[in-house]
Amino acid sequence: MKQTSFFLLLCIVLGSCFAPKQASQTKQTFTFDYTPKENSKAGSAGMVVAFVRPYYAEEFASTGSGELFKSFQDAIGNDVEELIIAKGFTMKGPYHSFDEMVFEDKKTTEMLIQIEIAPRFTAQEGSWKTHISLLGPAYYTYSYSGKASLVGKINISGVEPLTNQKIWSKSVLIPNVENISIETSNKYKRPLDGFELVSDPGVYNVLGKALMQQYSGIMDKIVAHFNVDEFKTLKGQIKELKAMKGY
Repeated sequence: MKQTSFFLLLCIVLGSCFAPKQASQTKQTFTFDYTPKENSKAGSAGMVVAFVRPYYAEEFASTGSGELFKSFQDAIGNDVEELIIAKGFTMKGPYHSFDEMVFEDKKTTEMLIQIEIAPRFTAQEGSWKTHISLLGPAYYTYSYSGKASLVGKINISGVEPLTNQKIWSKSVLIPNVENISIETSNKYKRPLDGFELVSDPGVYNVLGKALMQQYSGIMDKIVAHFNVDEFKTLKGQIKELKAMKGY
């Protein structure tokens, strides 16, 4: 009887180890794109504007944002570059950072545009489920089921490049992507933290679809702030700042 019980237990353990696994989801590819609704003549705005590629806020960048947010960042950069040209500004750059801008460009550029993306991701109204293994706690795995939200804002600022003094700033809210039902497609050796959860295909794909649906609305709000007449009102202040440096 003891031999039979041991044999049954052995079958259960081996069965859990070698049972066929369900095919895992794969991450989808998300494309973010926006076409400006106006196309002014090149140089018609009468102003030279430089552009630094968008960057993530420090508290977000330190978590490791992954492919989805890298794609979003690149798209914002490409579309703002197109926007600046479509508005009739003469553009310098884009630069990867302010420090990359050479002195001659700083002299001839009237305003340098910088864009900080500051999203926040929260997993809520859910929990991690523990999948027990007969091999012991070291073999337990975990999966998550619940809801998530992505909120935040995009901060746009303009500086006079010789003095690096801020002369213009705007903020665009990322439309709240809230209470999205998510479920991990994989099991993990431990519960994941924060943005680690976004890397799971089951979460990544749902969040990517929601963010892609919001993209045009985000860009429409950014476009509204690039007003040629408003930028021209800054010329007096720009001239004063450059004079401080002797230009």
